[in-house]
Amino acid sequence: MNKPPRTLGIAVAILASACLFSCLPLLEVTMVLALRGHLETELVPLDSGGTAAFGGTVLNADTPRLIVQTVLALLFLVIAVLAWRGKPSVMRFILVGAVILLSAGNIVLLINTLATPQTLQTGIDSGEAITTSLATIQLCFTVMIPLYVAWYMNRGPARAFFRGYYLKEPARTTSTTATDEGTG
Repeated sequence: MNKPPRTLGIAVAILASACLFSCLPLLEVTMVLALRGHLETELVPLDSGGTAAFGGTVLNADTPRLIVQTVLALLFLVIAVLAWRGKPSVMRFILVGAVILLSAGNIVLLINTLATPQTLQTGIDSGEAITTSLATIQLCFTVMIPLYVAWYMNRGPARAFFRGYYLKEPARTTSTTATDEGTG
């Protein structure tokens, strides 16, 4: 008996969740670290010979938060790779559970971002409109991708792929009424 193949639906579910929960967080960490490094070395010289400003900070990007984000992203990447292989068979449940847990956390953070009003204490900038738009788009994807993953990973082809074999079809029984009517 052949091992069931990885269907397109399984591949889409794993790749979409890996992009949302591994690639995007790792890209965010990379961008914050690059921006932080650039701000630490940037100088604004004055015509008279001094410096007008130097340095800067990236708000809401403290080091412990970046470390947790990196660890969670790498851990999910390992889960996605194991789910791609299809072994062990429990990876189907681990993938769905991880997607649901990470989605719940992301939804809370995104709603907090969208609900926080702009104040003078937090700073008013021209990037607020794009931040709100991107958070709304990310919230939509954070809802749609886990729904798709949970739905598809519970379908027959995904169960067969992670199980490693097809279930045998039950033996077909003939109707007793059809044979009784023919003899009577």
